Amino acid sequence: MQYQISHKPSFSLLKLRLGPGQSIKSEAGAMVYMSSGMGIETKMGSGFLSALSRKFLGGESFFFNTYTAPSKGGEIGLAPELPGDIIEIDLSGKSIFVEAGAYLASDEGIQVVSKFGGLRSLFGGEGLFLLELSGSGKAFLSAYGSIFPISVDGAYTVDTGHIVAFDRSLQFTVGKAGGSWKSTFFSGEGLVANFSGTGTIWIQSRVPSGFIGWLTRLLPV
Repeated sequence: MQYQISHKPSFSLLKLRLGPGQSIKSEAGAMVYMSSGMGIETKMGSGFLSALSRKFLGGESFFFNTYTAPSKGGEIGLAPELPGDIIEIDLSGKSIFVEAGAYLASDEGIQVVSKFGGLRSLFGGEGLFLLELSGSGKAFLSAYGSIFPISVDGAYTVDTGHIVAFDRSLQFTVGKAGGSWKSTFFSGEGLVANFSGTGTIWIQSRVPSGFIGWLTRLLPV
C-alpha cells in the first residue's frame, strides 16, 4: 500500500494506492473517489452496544467500510467530514486509544474495537466511548485544525476537547481546569485530562465547538 496526504493541514485528503487484493478499512462515508473494480464490504464495529452508543452519543457512524482492490490494484481517496488535518500513525504492535470521530482509516493489520472508558473518557462532550487500535500497520486519524504529538514522561494536562488520541500506556483522570467549579466556569476553560506515565498524546489545535460558538455569536438574533 502506498499513500499520500495532500492539502495539509486545512483540507487534508488521504490518497491510497492499493496492490492486488489489498484492503483498507475506513469510517463510513469517508470515500471521496475510487477507481473501477474496487470491492466494498460494510460491517458493524466490534461490540454492538459499544458501537450503538458511539452512534448516538458520539455522533460517529458505527459502521466501517472495507475497500479491496481488484487484481490490477486500485486507488481510493478518503477525507473526514470536517476540514482539518490527517496524520498517519505506525502502530508497530502497540495500542492507542482514539477519540470519537478521529478515526479515518487503517490497513489490514489493525484491529479496531470500541471500548467503554467510563466517565473518565467524557472528553468535551465527545461521548463515553473510545476506539482501541492495536496490531501492526498504519492507522490514519483526522481532526479539526492541525494535529501534533506531545511526548509525555511524567505528568501532563490537556484540555479534553483537544485530545485526538493517546498511547494505551498512559493513565488519565478527568477533572476541573481551575481549583473549583466556579473558577473553571468563569475562566472559560472546560474539563482537562490529567495524564501520567510515558507515551504520546496527539492533540488537535482547534475544536469544532469553539468555531460553532464563535459563529453563533455572529448570527442575528
